[in-house]
Order: sequence, then structure tokens, then C-alpha cells
Amino acid sequence: MDFHKFFQTQRRITDGAMGTYYSTLYGVNAGAPELANETDPFRIQRIHQEYIRAGADIIRTNTFASNKETLCSHLADTPERSRILDRIYRNVSAACRIAKAAAEAEYSKNQADLPLNGSKEIYIAGDIGPIPESGRADENEDDILEEYRTMAKAFLDSGIRVIWFETFSDFQRILPVARWIRSVSDAFVMASFSVNPFGFTKSGVSMKNLIKTAEESSVIDGIGFNCGVGPTHLRKLLQQQNFGNLIVSAAPNSGYADKFQNRSIYQENTDYFNLAMKEISALGVNILGGCCGTTPAHIRKLAGSLGGAPVAMRPVFSSTSAAENAVNYQNNLFWRQLSSGQKVIIAEIDPPHNGDSAKMEESAAILKEAGVHMITFSDSPMGKMRADSISSAIKIGSRLQVDTMPHLSCRDRNVIGLGASILGAYMNGLRHFLIVTGDPVPSDSRDIITSVYDFNSIKFMQYIKQMNEEHFSEDPIVYGGALNYGRKNIDVEIRRVKQKCEAGAAFFLTQPVYSDEDIERIRRIKEETGAKIICGILPLVSYRNAVFMQNEVAGIRVPDEIVRQYDPDMDRSQAQQVGVDIAVQIARKLSSVSDGLYFMIPFNRAAMLAQILRKLRGEDS
Repeated sequence: MDFHKFFQTQRRITDGAMGTYYSTLYGVNAGAPELANETDPFRIQRIHQEYIRAGADIIRTNTFASNKETLCSHLADTPERSRILDRIYRNVSAACRIAKAAAEAEYSKNQADLPLNGSKEIYIAGDIGPIPESGRADENEDDILEEYRTMAKAFLDSGIRVIWFETFSDFQRILPVARWIRSVSDAFVMASFSVNPFGFTKSGVSMKNLIKTAEESSVIDGIGFNCGVGPTHLRKLLQQQNFGNLIVSAAPNSGYADKFQNRSIYQENTDYFNLAMKEISALGVNILGGCCGTTPAHIRKLAGSLGGAPVAMRPVFSSTSAAENAVNYQNNLFWRQLSSGQKVIIAEIDPPHNGDSAKMEESAAILKEAGVHMITFSDSPMGKMRADSISSAIKIGSRLQVDTMPHLSCRDRNVIGLGASILGAYMNGLRHFLIVTGDPVPSDSRDIITSVYDFNSIKFMQYIKQMNEEHFSEDPIVYGGALNYGRKNIDVEIRRVKQKCEAGAAFFLTQPVYSDEDIERIRRIKEETGAKIICGILPLVSYRNAVFMQNEVAGIRVPDEIVRQYDPDMDRSQAQQVGVDIAVQIARKLSSVSDGLYFMIPFNRAAMLAQILRKLRGEDS
């Protein structure tokens, strides 16, 4: 069947929420509805039949969470992989049988009892929700994709020819699975996403970019938006988009829930929901339905007033030219310096452990006087609390009238917190950030301190790139990332650098460099990526400091010949002078490969950096 034509010929109505309606009927302690596919199928069939009687043309299988987390988490022992996949396949197959039984039961009724959609056949869509992922480094990509493919295979083997990815936040998992589906069948693939009232998913992807990706893909037939927002917010977002020839679905929540005794309570607002959905239908949306909080009563109103009508003509918004959409970095001095080939000097200061900023301010003043182009502030490195990097950058920038750049870690803030931090910093004049995933919380603190990691550094960069394009194009944020030249597999790091460049990274800061071998590794990365690389220099201030760096800091190689230049009996000034001389030697070696120098000041010894810079300029012999 040509589902593309089917969805174009007239407006179609899909069902409402399975999950929230299931808990309304059977209680919050009834467990996940997907478990009932095998333990109590008549509960699920009852809900499907209620939605069909209400007028739904399309019902989605009860498989949103038919994944390892839902189906196997209650087991005492983790089953082997083959058993997990078999359990998923059986659960999805059972859901397909239930949906078919419900459709056949309603379709076979006599004319007097037919649902609102008349004698038309009921169509079934195979529903796939996001598989929960831990984000651990040992999580296997192939296993995750195999789980999705197992769900899709169960649908196809059951004769389902509409595969509906629902409530996703990006295309990362959808596209490879959709390509597999297309390689074995002609099934219609719908990709539906959850966005916030500002039009961004929790991964930081905008509606505009989602639509663009769907249009450019050869394996996505339709795009939808469900959950996340109520109908009025979704209407406001949809009316700003151009959908081209894509089939479009809209299934918002009935509204926004109240919390009561650990339950999400939605208002019984069928009239309001229907009125808002009429406005959405006028935008040329092909499929209308509902998500959380919507019941058969909502769908009955929807089908009665909007079902079966021709799809409205889509409004076409004037396209903005590429030149008008371009992000203009020309007003940013730091960006111009990098772009012109000027060697930039960045110096890092650690914010204080307490609220006393005097030492930080004193060090920053020395750095400004020494002629650094940018002062940067770490964001609680090693998972140890320090004063906030953004607040520190704002304070020093406004006090000394110097460019500042906070590091921003993905460890401690969720997507909302990261976005709010960017907006607050922007309002306070910050235009530079170093984006890092963030050091993990120390193992001895993990029982009381939790990491967030909604984003990794690449996803966060993609988020800021879209903010630049859609909100800050006239005065954009310039951001960079960390470069791990010491990674065992350098090809992996080269790939990550390329991904960060695609995500808008303008520069990269490295770990401290000490060895000729590492300089050559940086040279190779630069040659293969074209990235602007600002190389790290951390002056060693004593024999003990040098030995510590050599033996206890992972990923940094301090050659023996450097350590031998220090003597345990040296006084502070002697050892510091050795550190200055070594830093100058390394900086000169780096001149052919680096786009600048990134100084990490030990114990806030800013005067030490001033001496290094004077030597590099030939002002101090």
C-alpha cells in the first residue's frame, strides 16, 4: 500500500495516550503497560478498541517501551543477549496480535455499531520509543541498534507496514535503523520528536534542523511532534516551519500535568484540546492525535470535527537566504585573531575553593598586564567544587575589561541548566566558552554526588551552534573544545575533532605538552583536521611537581630529561626559573604546529607567566 498517498488524500486520526490512560484505568501500581502484552492482553485490547470506537483511523501498538529496561529489569539475573532479544521480539509480536485483534473486532461489527470512521479499515503502526541508555563508555553501540532492529523486525514479520519512532530527541538511532528497514521492506517510516516550548529537543536539536534532516534523508517518510508540549505551544511552533513534501503528524499532550501523590494528573479538557487541534490542522498537518493525558474522549471530539476531511493547504513561509541565515563572527576580536593566523595567548585561572576572590583578581590583573588575549576559568576540574566558572568570568571581565572564557562542563547541569547558563552568560556579555564533557565525580563521592551528562561535549556544541543560528547570529558565541592528543588510538581523537568542528568548534585547547612525540601527534591531528589548536603549557615549579606530573597525571608524558633538570634541594626561585626556561623551550618548539599557547598557571603564579611571555618576546634575556 502507498501510505504516502494514503496520508495525503485526507486527514487521518490516530489514537491518544496508551500509558497515561492505562494508569488511569488500572492504577499507577499496575506496572508498565508493555508488560501486559503477555500477562493481560485483554487490558490492552480494551484500550485499543476504545480508541477505535472513538474514531481513530490508526492505532499505535503498545510497544513504546518494549525494550530491555522495561522487559528485563525486574529479573534477578541479567539474561544473556540472545534471551533479551528474544523477549523483546515476543513482546512486540504479542502487541501486534493484540492490536490486530482489536481492529478486527471493531471492523467486523455490524453497521449500527461501526465507529465514527465508518467502514474504513483500521491501520496499525508499530510504535518504537527511545531505548534508555546509561551513557557509559562500555555501552555497546551495536547492541543498542540490534535492540531497535529486533523491534522493527517483529513488526515487519507481523505484517505491520508503518513504523513509528516516537518521542525521540534526535536522529542518531533512527537513521541507521530506518536504513535497515528500507533495505528489507517498503514500510512507511515516521519519526516523531518531543520538543520544549522553545522548539528544542532535550538533545538540543531544533525543529528546523529535525525537519531539514528528514527532508534530506531517503529513508524518512514523515516527521511528527508529540509529547513535551500542549497543543497551543505546538501550534505556535508548527506555524513557524516549512515541511516541504513530508507527511506531518501532531500529537501533543492534552496540556501540562499537575503532580499529586506521585501521579501526573491532566485536566479533562476535550473541548479546549479540540479547538487547539483545529488550528493545528489548518497548517496542513496530515495526522492528528494525542500524547500524554489524551483519552478516547479527546479522540472522539477530534475525529468528530476533523477526521476524514481533506488535508489543508500548507502555508509557505518565505525562505531566508543562506546569506541572511549566516552567523556573523566578524565583530568578535578573538575569532578574527585566530582566523588571521595571529598566535593567541590564553591563560587559565582556577576559581577559588571559597568565596574569597582577591587572589584570583590579583592574578588576573597581572595576566592582563602581561598581554594575554583571553583569561579562562576552569569548571570544577577533577569533580572538585570551586566557585562557578561563569560567575568568575563575568566578575573578572567586568572589573578588568578583559576578554574572559569560562569552561562549561556537561557533568553538573541538565539540559535546562546548561541552556539557562548560556543565556545568563550571554546576557552578561560573555561570548566565549570552552565546552567539555567534564571529569567524572571522584569514586569516593559517587554515593552522595550524582553526575548528569544529559549532553556530551559534541552534543552541547551542536546545541550552541543552533542557538547561534537562531538567536545570536549577529553577535554569536565563539566556542572551542578540548583536544586529547594523548589518546591511545589517535584516529579516534581525529574523528572526534572533526565532529567537533562540524558542531561549530572554532578552536581546541590541549593538555600540557612536554615531549617531542606529543608535538608530532598534535602536528598529525592538525594536518588531518585543519583545526585551530592552542597548545597547553603548564610550567613545572619544583622537582616534586615534576615527579607528580610524570607519575600521577594520566595522559600527560613528562620525559625524564625534563625531570632531571630539577633538583630536590633547589629553592623556590631556582626551581621556578627552571620551569620558566623549560616552558619557553617548549613554546618555541610548538611555534610551527600551534595557533597559540594556553597557559595553565600553577597555584595562580601569574608573575611566572609574565616572565615566560617576556622571554618569548625577547624582552627578558
